[in-house]
Amino acid sequence: MSKTILVVDDQAVMLRIVSAPLQREGYTVMAANSAAEALIAIQKSTPDLIILDIRLPDASGIEVCRTIRQELGLMDTPIMLLSGLTEVETKVEGLQAGADEYVTKPVDPKELVARVNGQLARIERLHQSLAKQPAAAATTASAAGHVIGVIGGKGGVGTSTVVANLGLALARRSYRTVALELRPYYGTLARHLGINPTANLGGLLENAASAINERLVGMYLQPCELGLRAIFGPQQLRDYRDIQPDQVDALVQTLTTLADFTIIDLPHMPSVANRSALRKCNQVVVVVEPDESCVRAAKALLELLRAWNIRDAAIKLFSVNRTQSAHQVSAQDIEKRLEHSLIGVVTAAPDLAVRATSIGSPFIISAPDSLAALTLQEMSERIEQLARGR
Repeated sequence: MSKTILVVDDQAVMLRIVSAPLQREGYTVMAANSAAEALIAIQKSTPDLIILDIRLPDASGIEVCRTIRQELGLMDTPIMLLSGLTEVETKVEGLQAGADEYVTKPVDPKELVARVNGQLARIERLHQSLAKQPAAAATTASAAGHVIGVIGGKGGVGTSTVVANLGLALARRSYRTVALELRPYYGTLARHLGINPTANLGGLLENAASAINERLVGMYLQPCELGLRAIFGPQQLRDYRDIQPDQVDALVQTLTTLADFTIIDLPHMPSVANRSALRKCNQVVVVVEPDESCVRAAKALLELLRAWNIRDAAIKLFSVNRTQSAHQVSAQDIEKRLEHSLIGVVTAAPDLAVRATSIGSPFIISAPDSLAALTLQEMSERIEQLARGR
């Protein structure tokens, strides 16, 4: 069946210029001359893709885009904004309103068709992914997905490294696995995984908690190696968003229906978003460096987790030793002082760590026989056992 495209522009000449190459490509094209006419047409029959001129006689195309996303609830219908304006601020505003593409006039017909084809192909892949029902295997963790929070005793201790490798290790064993970088500011997980995200958490958080569902979340899941999928943190200043607790609840709850394992990469600073996420975790992995300052910071974090009513039994420690030092705290002392068991210890391998980050390929893939990779693999197996109640 031919895909239907709605073209919205108040100029008859532009309607013809945009419609003609799409019709030659085999698409069915509907036309609207105003925002009001477009919204009526959409409610009568939802098109497969919408091309909106940014300047309409009765409303801004950006405002129409926002209405389509927030009021009509069409979260996965591709929207392309068309405009003669080239200001960066206008483009950013359009993308933040929910547009998928921003095309500047005059538009080349071949480029327009290519962009339309690309957007429709992306949505088709998304629908196919959501429609797939994985066969129920004996290794399935549970009816609802298992949620693992990973948080550093202090900043810069390697939480994203742990999340990337743990996610890949679980995905390698055919578990539906999602890594969620739950950060309001710049996230580094994409760099660790060698991904240039086309969407990130900032866009998702433009939506109220009530709008967060499988279809919306599916649009922000980025494919990675070995079948791992990820929702990456903001990549630019314009993507930074405050994260509300009800958004966290809705997002994590949705991911438990889409994945066997959801691994949440959390910032170490206390926040209401962190508290909401941690309360939904089946396991909480606290990443600790074997140095005095980090052990003390981790102790303070554990006291906070208790105040937040996070179960002691759910908390595990993971030690990442990034440098060689004669003044390290031993694994036994870490366990004794923090009163929790270590689920693994990665010994110092600074050159390996730098290389993995620089090439965007975690230990599990770039150095599978290294001690670091084997330790992280063992950690994933232990997490699997915990999920199965062993």
